[in-house]
Amino acid sequence: MSSEIQARGPLDGRQIQANGVRLAGLPSAALVNVRGPIADAAIDKALKRVIGCQRPTRPNSIEGGKAGRILWLGPDEWLVELSTDGALDQTALETALASTQATVCAVGAGLARVSVEGSQARWLLAAGSPLAGDKTAIAAGDCAQTRLAHASVIVVAESADALTVLVRRSMAGYLWQWFEAASARLEPAQPAAS
Repeated sequence: MSSEIQARGPLDGRQIQANGVRLAGLPSAALVNVRGPIADAAIDKALKRVIGCQRPTRPNSIEGGKAGRILWLGPDEWLVELSTDGALDQTALETALASTQATVCAVGAGLARVSVEGSQARWLLAAGSPLAGDKTAIAAGDCAQTRLAHASVIVVAESADALTVLVRRSMAGYLWQWFEAASARLEPAQPAAS
């Protein structure tokens, strides 16, 4: 019996396949909220050493490194997503930031993750949020905090047709029900006119 325990998300194993969209509940991830002054170079130095990148300073952008990626959430707030290979754990990140002005809080167990993919993925999110349904709302490789069906979410644009939605665990079931109802109302994708 393995001593390692796989973190389960509240939506693990759930899937929806509809017109031009596929949704899947993802396992929990190692996510750490980091807050601190942008002027504190020691924070960036520590992050660069352990993750391989510094905090992004452009709103809604993401920086990636060898041990994870960092999402911009606000002028003094970032979400660190550690890579799934286990090369770096939350304790090592906390230790690296201990001598800085950063405030660190593990939030991975408190957030559910949903993969939303397909040609209608962005249109599905636009049905319940202020984000536009085209690719201009969030460029591939960027993120945004918004509301989706009355739930506060973080949307990560993995590519043009692949998004990851992070939502508080307490809202995961509600949001999944909304996804089921909204995806059932999607129109089949129309072939491009020639």
